[in-house]
Amino acid sequence: MSLPDFVIEVLNGTATALVSGALTYGVVKIIAPVRSIMSRATAVEQDAVIAVLGDRTAAPEELKARVRPLLEAHLAAYPAAISEFEGLTITGPATYNQINSGNGVFLNGDNHGGLTITPTGPAA
Repeated sequence: MSLPDFVIEVLNGTATALVSGALTYGVVKIIAPVRSIMSRATAVEQDAVIAVLGDRTAAPEELKARVRPLLEAHLAAYPAAISEFEGLTITGPATYNQINSGNGVFLNGDNHGGLTITPTGPAA
């Protein structure tokens, strides 16, 4: 199966994001994203990806190499799923502003400025 180059890039980014998420936060935290991006797949296909990502004895590159064919097969079967994969890999961090006021304990006093929150963690 031959996918276009941009789809391969998204596929690689998705595999990296899922592996790093599973290693950083545990497989429990990536179950919902897997089910979301693979919503067209059967539960068995989704569970296969989750099982690979749940292997705590494998190195990150090995996990990526094992999960990539499963994701690639999904994209080959459901080309419309590219938008779900892009949504996982291309979204940037959200930026929020915080101003502390009133009584209470504030670390280093008041915080005036930006605060970046990345709920999915790094995709290293």
